[in-house]
Amino acid sequence: MNDQSQRAEALDINRSFIVQAPAGSGKTELLTQRYLKLLSTCSEPENVMAMTFTNKAVDELTERVLSSLESSNHPRPERAHKQITYDLALAVMRRSDEKNWQLLQNPKRLKILTIDGLDSLIVNRYSLESQLVPRQIMAEAWQRDDAYRYAAEQTLLMIDDAQYGEAIAQLLLYLDNNIEKFYSLSTKMLIKRNQWLTHLYRDGVLNPQALKDSAKMIVKEHLAILQPLTKTHLDDEFFGLLSAREGRQYTLPTADYSDLEAWQLIADLCLTKSGTWRKAVNKLKTDLSEQVALGEALQQLGQLPDINFSQAQIDILAVIAKVLKLCVAQLKVYFETQQAQDFIEVSLNANEALGGQSGVSDIALFLDYKVQHLLIDEFQDTSASQFNTIQKLIEQWQENDNKTLFLVGDPMQSIYRFREAQVGLFLQVKSKGIANIKPKSLLLTTNFRSSKSIVESNNAFFQRIFPQQNNLYQGAVCYSPSQANSIKESENSVVFHAFAPQQSLREAQRVSDIVQTTLANKTNGTIAILVRSRPHLQAIMQQLTQDNIAFESIEIMKLENHLLIRDLFSLTKALLHLGDKLAWLSVLRAPWCGLVLEDLLLLSEGDIIYQQLSNENILAKMSQEGRTRATHLHHCLQTVIDNQGRFDFVELLSYALNQLGLTEDALSSTEVAIKEDFLQIIFNCEQQSLDIKTIKGAMKGLYAPSDTAQVKLMTIHQSKGLEFDTVIMPGLGKSPRSNDSPIVHMREFSNQSLLLAPIKSASEADNSNTYQYLKFIELQQDKFETMRLLYVAMTRARSELHLLGAVGKNGKASKNSLLNLLMPFYQNNFENIDTESDELQHLEAPLLQRFKHLKAPIKHHQEVGEEVIYQQNFERLFKSILGTLVHEYYEYELFNPSEINIANRLIEVGIAPNDISTYQTFILRLLNNTKNDNQFEWLFKKRDSTQNEAKFLVDGRVIVIDRLFIDEGVLWVIDFKTAEPAEGEPLAQFIKRQQTQHAKQLLFYQQALSEIYSHPVRCALYCPSVPVLIEIEACTP
Repeated sequence: MNDQSQRAEALDINRSFIVQAPAGSGKTELLTQRYLKLLSTCSEPENVMAMTFTNKAVDELTERVLSSLESSNHPRPERAHKQITYDLALAVMRRSDEKNWQLLQNPKRLKILTIDGLDSLIVNRYSLESQLVPRQIMAEAWQRDDAYRYAAEQTLLMIDDAQYGEAIAQLLLYLDNNIEKFYSLSTKMLIKRNQWLTHLYRDGVLNPQALKDSAKMIVKEHLAILQPLTKTHLDDEFFGLLSAREGRQYTLPTADYSDLEAWQLIADLCLTKSGTWRKAVNKLKTDLSEQVALGEALQQLGQLPDINFSQAQIDILAVIAKVLKLCVAQLKVYFETQQAQDFIEVSLNANEALGGQSGVSDIALFLDYKVQHLLIDEFQDTSASQFNTIQKLIEQWQENDNKTLFLVGDPMQSIYRFREAQVGLFLQVKSKGIANIKPKSLLLTTNFRSSKSIVESNNAFFQRIFPQQNNLYQGAVCYSPSQANSIKESENSVVFHAFAPQQSLREAQRVSDIVQTTLANKTNGTIAILVRSRPHLQAIMQQLTQDNIAFESIEIMKLENHLLIRDLFSLTKALLHLGDKLAWLSVLRAPWCGLVLEDLLLLSEGDIIYQQLSNENILAKMSQEGRTRATHLHHCLQTVIDNQGRFDFVELLSYALNQLGLTEDALSSTEVAIKEDFLQIIFNCEQQSLDIKTIKGAMKGLYAPSDTAQVKLMTIHQSKGLEFDTVIMPGLGKSPRSNDSPIVHMREFSNQSLLLAPIKSASEADNSNTYQYLKFIELQQDKFETMRLLYVAMTRARSELHLLGAVGKNGKASKNSLLNLLMPFYQNNFENIDTESDELQHLEAPLLQRFKHLKAPIKHHQEVGEEVIYQQNFERLFKSILGTLVHEYYEYELFNPSEINIANRLIEVGIAPNDISTYQTFILRLLNNTKNDNQFEWLFKKRDSTQNEAKFLVDGRVIVIDRLFIDEGVLWVIDFKTAEPAEGEPLAQFIKRQQTQHAKQLLFYQQALSEIYSHPVRCALYCPSVPVLIEIEACTP
């Protein structure tokens, strides 16, 4: 199946096309060729506009075009497809010379940009009315988060407002007065406001009859699919047998809405609650187990929306709409005062600038005149708002007016739902067109990337994995098989490695073994380790490091988690707040000082550690090495501290780092880059607000750079568009976290009907059927995108593909995992595998890192002759550390952490290698005691009122409460303690000791919270070592 005719047709620049280009089909080359051919015939380069979705893709396409133009000065290449590009580039250069474009000297005349870039161009150059817009900066990710939170907070502050106060109060009551939940749900809606703003406020949207009609339409459409499907597989004989068995008459229902109850009754008779065919029904018709589509369609009858909407639902939807409208207004005010914007604001303004319902704007007409040919890459990743922008841009185009649209992409590679990409839009344009343009559909089939074996294997996999029919609403895309351009045969191109539960260390070792073998056999080959989520690489990175294998991690380690950044941030906190004891201890422990624990404990006895560094009495008690290092640090930082306020803080920090030895000659190139990144962050923050919260926010979402290496580690999303000789895919058995529930679920359907439903109130046990249906549609979209994610990953490989996955304890793959999709092919690989879980091996705490030589001048002190007698009970220090770790697991309700996870955390806090196993066992015992305790369900029950690590400012001091919640009208304060009974101590005596020891603290908590909450307050200790819940009677009112 040769696609050369399709590729040749795509270069007909008098017609519009939508091209489906599967992985490895040379999509970018084809796009480049069409762009060049258009340039060679147009009046001005600006007449041709190419758009894509990321700056990286823009840079790649621009580089392709420019390098093609530059290569036209060289001899004509021998390869046929390169000759096409060469000839087109040569024609462009002749046109450039003829028109004096000077493209190589003026590359900005090439209009290649992102869709967000087009929006910015429209908004920045033109005003909606006066055509004069003040320039606004694009807010950073952390600034946007602050803006959304601010808008939600300002909205809540208007609870006494005459116009909005009642709606805010009603919504707050609906959420059980949970302020944090109000903030969370509001901010999440603001982040996606482009999806609902145009829907939620259109006329008649909350009309009960309109909502009922939308729900009925959905039911009718489902029955229209189900009825012929059932008729094909369940004939009259089946219904006759069913009638005889049940003792009543059953016939095939019609596709009319009135027969819905009859359909639901048949589904109940045929299917179990889990959706499998009942054994009794299987006896009536033996091949039913193979009818997956029919079973799913019958099961989905239980997912259909409610037909009737209660007045209470309509009322709360009106309340939510009113409050969200105020939230959006508050956000706009914030952006205006800050002269900032987010991408959504730019997109909304650009859409308005291009013309609304009143007609086409002058801007749209101008762009229509200027742009005569539009090319869009990765069209499968278009969001609804971006689609709207494109549609308005070409709204005045007509067939045969010498304007063309060229859309290229691959719906099988649409994996950006988290960026609001809607793959259904690609399918919609293929079938119905866009605006007045009906582009011809072309399909590429040749794969130039992968070996014949890999192409054929992927065809075999995905023809079974992908759905058999397209579905616009659910994001279902059929598979389009490819044909390998390579004729080279190879054995074992795709290898599967099966693992039992809790074998992450063994899996990491296998990855390392594959890498070492591959490096030995293919010294110049590229290797990629691809995972679904960054945490899945943790054990692998440790194993590769242990095996001395250099690797490049692509946006894997968060910048804030890099050890150097931690040290720099600690130093920053210490310099900004001299009283921050924890920050100063971290500074003293960092490589530039490297004090041992004994010296740290001595210095920590005072309130201000910086003052202790010049305290002769304290210094005299320290070890000689520690005293030298502490004095050196004090000398380096004294000038900085004395000059705060006279210079910019970033200058002082840079000076301090150089004094401490963090100069370019002492650091690796990666460390130099990290240092410069951090100083840039401090500089940016200092222009606004230099405080710890701002600095932490600025680091959010940033990743540490990595040294380049032959072995690449990245997520599947980051690998899209790339190719590697060998691809290794570990962690296939792992599942992603579930999606959050929005305050309103809504969806628009083909006839522009809208279905929406509010989240359940705090008093309701379950969401409405309509909300559940809309959630079901979202889960279906997730399911189909998971299939496409697997396709993207497996099509990155040229010659070798290794798949690694572990089943769960029940011997099955997790439902939402990538492995679950591959189990029909590899189920037998899990038979007779070694099921022994990993033991903790070769885990070592890092040695104390510190510079060997101190570069700053050292201030010497007279030695103290007497022997320093110093004894310190380190047990309390380690118990404190363990308590902190256990509190972390409680806070995030992680009661089943892996052994490797606990070991890593212990290593991070500096537990010695010999103690890892002991303390790991201790933590696991506490967590197991907790989840097996009869108080567990009550303590960790899901309640909207629950707060973990709740902070309150009381009498000028911050108190932190481990867990609090309201249960049956009582506010419970729970304090977790890792204390254990002494050897031989009776339980009753242990309880009495804990009550005596902690009663004063909890009494203070009770009094403080009684002034904040109207509920009666009761307090209790929870000691998981026993386990026992100890109520402090003195705290009971």
